[in-house]
Amino acid sequence: MRLSARPLDVKVVRDLLRLRGQAIAIIAVLACGVGMFVGMRATMRSLASARAGYYAHERFGHVFSGLKRAPERVAGELRAIPGVQQVETRVVSDVTLDVPGMVEVATGRLISLPNHGRSRVNDVRLRSGRLPAASRWQEALVSEAFAEAHHLRLGDRIGAVINGKHQMIDVVGTALSPEYTFTPGPGLILPDDRRFGVLWMRRDGLAAAFDLEGAFNDVSMRLALDASVDDVLRRTDHILERYGGLGAIARKDQQSAFFIENELRQLQTYSLMLPSLFLAVAAFLVHIVIGRIVATQREQIAAMKAFGYRDREVGVHYAKLTGSLVLCGSAFGLIVASWLGTMMTRMYVIFYRFPELPFELGAADAITGVAVSTLAASAGAWAAIHRTITLPPAEAMRPEAPHVYRATVLERLGFARMLPPTARIVMREIERKPLRAAMSVAGIAMATGLYILNAFTFDSVRYMLNVQFGLSRREDVQLSLFEPRATAALRSLESLPGVLHAEPFRSVAVRLRAGQRMRTLSIQGIPSAATLQTLLDTDLHRVAMPQDGLVLSRKLAEVLGVTAGDRVRVEVLEGKRAHADVPVARTVETFIGMTAYMSLDALCRLLGETESLNGAWLTVNQTHLEDLHRRVKETPVVAGVVGRNDVLRSARKLLDENLGTWVYVSLAFSLALSMGVLYNAVRITLAERTRDLASLRVLGFRRSEVGAILFGELGILVGIATPLGLWFGRVLAGIMVQTSGFDTEQFRLPLVISSATYAGAVVTVFVAAAISSWSAWRKLDRMDIVEVLKARD
Repeated sequence: MRLSARPLDVKVVRDLLRLRGQAIAIIAVLACGVGMFVGMRATMRSLASARAGYYAHERFGHVFSGLKRAPERVAGELRAIPGVQQVETRVVSDVTLDVPGMVEVATGRLISLPNHGRSRVNDVRLRSGRLPAASRWQEALVSEAFAEAHHLRLGDRIGAVINGKHQMIDVVGTALSPEYTFTPGPGLILPDDRRFGVLWMRRDGLAAAFDLEGAFNDVSMRLALDASVDDVLRRTDHILERYGGLGAIARKDQQSAFFIENELRQLQTYSLMLPSLFLAVAAFLVHIVIGRIVATQREQIAAMKAFGYRDREVGVHYAKLTGSLVLCGSAFGLIVASWLGTMMTRMYVIFYRFPELPFELGAADAITGVAVSTLAASAGAWAAIHRTITLPPAEAMRPEAPHVYRATVLERLGFARMLPPTARIVMREIERKPLRAAMSVAGIAMATGLYILNAFTFDSVRYMLNVQFGLSRREDVQLSLFEPRATAALRSLESLPGVLHAEPFRSVAVRLRAGQRMRTLSIQGIPSAATLQTLLDTDLHRVAMPQDGLVLSRKLAEVLGVTAGDRVRVEVLEGKRAHADVPVARTVETFIGMTAYMSLDALCRLLGETESLNGAWLTVNQTHLEDLHRRVKETPVVAGVVGRNDVLRSARKLLDENLGTWVYVSLAFSLALSMGVLYNAVRITLAERTRDLASLRVLGFRRSEVGAILFGELGILVGIATPLGLWFGRVLAGIMVQTSGFDTEQFRLPLVISSATYAGAVVTVFVAAAISSWSAWRKLDRMDIVEVLKARD
C-alpha cells in the first residue's frame, strides 16, 4: 500500500522552521545570485531593445564622415555607391556659447536640419517645443541635457560666436539624438552637460553663416542590410578625399554607438561572473545544511523506510526541502532582479540620454535564472539525497560511525604543548573536517573578492583621471582656435587676462598606415621643451619629446602592429594633404583615446608650412579666471576653452553619482554573501558541538573559554580566507579588465585597487563575522546545560 506524502510534506515545513536562520541565509544567497543574473541580463536586453528601437525610429546612420567643403552634387556620387540607401548632407560646426548665468565658456555643436521636413538620416527626437521655422534661421533645438543643466526654457536666448560674428539664438525646443547619447564634447573625456551642448538649426541659415551655400561639410549614410561596410568606407574616402575628407567611420566606431556597445559587453561579462560566485556558494551551503540534516535524521530515515516509504519517496522528501529553498530564493531573486534592473536602467537613461528605456523582466530570463539556481542547489544537495536513498534501514538505526581521531599535524610536530587546550580543540576540529573548512574558506574568499571586483573600477577611473590631468596634462586651461595661425599669435594669447604662461600645440587630422592596418586620428605637435604636456612611459616616468619621428600611444602601436624603429605611412587629411613615411621614435602610455605625437617643428615640416599653432595650453592666475572667460567670449578666433579643474570636477561628480551608487550596491551583495557563509558555518559548528560545549561547562570551563572554542574556528577560517579573498579579487579584476571592454581604442582602464577598497572588503567580512558570532553567542548564552546533556546524540 502506498503511504500518503502529506506527513513528509509537514515534516519539510517543520525542518525549515527549525533551521529558519540557516534557511534564510541560503535563500538570501540564492536571491542575490538569481537577482544579479536575471537583473543584469534583463537590463542588457532592455538596453539593447531600446537602442534598436531608437536607432530605427530616428534612422541612425551606418557610415559617417566629416570634410572641409564639398558641393552638394557630390551627394549624388555617394548615393551611387553600391549598398547606400540614403544620404544626408549637413553643415556642422563647433562654436563658443555665451549662456546666461554661466561665466565659463561653453561649446556648442551646430548641426543643420533640412529646410523642410525631417532628416532622412540621424533624425532628432523632439522632447519639447517645436522644430525651428524654415524662415527664421536663428531658431534652434537644444539638446535636452544641456537645456536642463542651464534651466533653459522655450523662448530663452543663447549667445554664440558664429564664423567670427556674435549672434543670438532663440531656443524653440529641446531634442535628443542617437548620435549624441554619449556626449563628452571637444577636450572632455566624460559628458559635461554644462559645458557642451548640441543645437539643431535650419540648413539655409546655417550654411549662409558659414559660407557653405550649396555645399556641405558633414555626411551620414544608411546602408542596405547586405551592404559591405568596408567597401562603402573605402569608396566614401576616395570620393571625399579631394574635398578635404577627414576619414569615414562605421557606426561601430561612432563615439555614442561604441560606448553603448561597450556597456552591453560589460553587462554580459558581469551577468555571468558575479552570479557564478553566489550560486557556487549557495551550492556549498545547501550541501552542508542538507548533509547535516541527513546526518542528524538517520533514525527518522530508518523509521520512514520501516513504515513503508520507498527509497525514492524518502529522496523526494529531501529534494522537496531543497526545492523549497530554491523556490523561495528564486522568488526573492526575481524581486531583487526587478529592483536592480530598474535602478540600472534609470542610471542609463540619465547617462546615455535615451528617450525611453523601460526595464523589461522577460519570462525567458526569469526561467533561466530559476533553472540555474535549481541546478546549483541540486548539485549541492545531490550527495546528501543520494545517501538517503541508498542508506539501508538497519544501518540507519545505528549512530553514524565516529570520525577517526588521531593527533593533529601540530601535535605530531610537537607544537601542541605551546597551545592552550581551547586552541588544540579548535585545530583538531578544523583538521578532522578539512573539506568543510576548505569550502568555508573558499566561500569567504569569494565574498571578499566580490567586493573588490565591483569596487575596483572606481579606483581605476580615479587613477586614470589623476594620471591624465595630474601627471600628463598640467595646464589650467586648454584653448583651441578655429584655424591654424602663426606661432606669433601666441603672444596675443599670453596677453589674455590672468595668463601666466602659454605653450602652443598643433593638432592635425591624419591617417596612419602600417601594412594593411590603418587608423584615422590626430597627430599633436608639441614643443620639444613643453612643460604643460608631459609624455609618460608605461612606468609613468617622464619622456622627452624626440626632435624627429612619431611618438605613439601604447595602444595605437599595438593596433598598428609597430614598435620603435618601424616606419608608419602618415597621410595628412587637411591642407596640402602631404604623405610621408615617418619612423616610430618610441611609445608612451595614455589611458584615453589613441594619440600620436611629434615635435611641433617636425610636424610643421611635414605639413610644409612655417611653424604654426591651432591651440595653446595656458597656466592662469585663478583670481583672473572669470576675466579670461569673459574676454574669450568676445574673441572670434577662439573655438573652445576647456579648464582642467572643470573637467576633473565634472568627471568626479559623474563617477560619484554612478559608480559610487554601484559601490554601495556591491557592499550589500558582498555582505549578504559573507553572512550566508559565516552564519551557516558558526550555526552548524554550534549544532554539532552543543553537547561537547555543555560538557566543557560542567568540567569547569568558563563561558568565555567555551566561546573561544566556538568562535576560534570561525576566526581562523576568516583569517585564512581574507588574504586569499584579496588576492582572488585582484585576479577577478584583472580578468575583467582584459575581457569586458576595459581595454579598448577609446579608453584603457588600468588595474588599480586602492587600500581603501581592500579595507572595505576586509571590514565587510569582519562585520559579517561579528554579526554571525553575536547570533551564535546569544544561543550559546541561553543554552540549558542540563537539558543538553540529557538529550541523546
